[in-house]
Amino acid sequence: MKREDWQRVYQPRQDALEARVGQTLRMLDTQNNGRTWTMKKTMALALAAVLLLGAAAALAAGLILSERVDAKTAARQALAGQYGFTPEMEAFFDCEVSEDGRTVSFTPAAQTGAGVEGKLGVYTVTLGKGHQATASWSHDGETIGEDTQSPVWDTALLAAALERKAAGEEWIDIVLSAEQTAVNVTPEEAIAIARRAAMEEFGLDDLMVVEDWGAHLYYRGVEKAEKDGKGAKCYQVRFTQGDERGTEYAVSLYANSGEVFECRSLEEEQDVVYDASVSWHAAPGSEQAKALAEITPEQAAQLAKDAAAEVYGLSPAQADSMEWVADVAPSPYAMAGDTPVIQIYLWLWQGGSSAPFAEGDGVYQVEVNAQTGTIESILYDSTLAGNG
Repeated sequence: MKREDWQRVYQPRQDALEARVGQTLRMLDTQNNGRTWTMKKTMALALAAVLLLGAAAALAAGLILSERVDAKTAARQALAGQYGFTPEMEAFFDCEVSEDGRTVSFTPAAQTGAGVEGKLGVYTVTLGKGHQATASWSHDGETIGEDTQSPVWDTALLAAALERKAAGEEWIDIVLSAEQTAVNVTPEEAIAIARRAAMEEFGLDDLMVVEDWGAHLYYRGVEKAEKDGKGAKCYQVRFTQGDERGTEYAVSLYANSGEVFECRSLEEEQDVVYDASVSWHAAPGSEQAKALAEITPEQAAQLAKDAAAEVYGLSPAQADSMEWVADVAPSPYAMAGDTPVIQIYLWLWQGGSSAPFAEGDGVYQVEVNAQTGTIESILYDSTLAGNG
């Protein structure tokens, strides 16, 4: 899969790519461990030799998971047992592991779904000896509604929402009421309403609908709709005066009621051209990490596949179907604090690009220690959280 294919599949709509990538990087949980590379040259060469032998031994011995990965896995299993937390739900949360590895928290991530982050609450797991776990939820003891209009979602409501999203529904239809998301006005009616509003607002006649725009149906947004109780789906109609393509006038109205809420001139506005390529860049410290690396990206990719399969319980067939997206970024190398890592992105979509979501599908983002082969972090994104 080439970078342009990745961007088309993983970001099918041109919304909040930077925010999504930023969220991903935060969730990878790469914290500086305080070490510095200040040793003398001879010591550095000696250490490099030891690391090379260590890396070879690690690759030969098999998979090595970091304590942070083990802690997150134990916490996720505890949440699964007590609350029904599933891997598909992880994309809605930022996972943080305390420095001592004893506390793991899952905090709602920003911009996942459509306003869903305000409904989820925080899950916290305290790990004792042998990873014995005690789990809690910030909404424990509260009354939860019976449907997805509830102001608080437990894992049962989140699971129901995910099932609808996997079946092809949009988050706006899942989160809001049918009254707010209804489209009761036809495009022809929308044009007639908008024309009358434009004539009254601008004192113009002989208005012509912009042919390549028409009555454009769009989503106003969940937060605005929840705040004022108005419609969430809207039409925008654009006009010019006469046959000449000159100044455009835009009229917006709610699709459920036909109420006009905005009339404006687009004379000084310019269309924003989206260029996804500017969002993909080499991570800071990539050259330093590459210089310190003792294993290859190909070796790291195989370790990443093995780790994803083990941690998330994937079948051999699923693991074999994983595709390493090698060119998602200019360089796979990065510095995680003082640790050089290789960032591996694995894509799994078992039924092909046009197939509906199946359990295990999505993106697995793995950071592999570039010197020892240790799996430093794993992030699974089902892509159901507002990204498809």
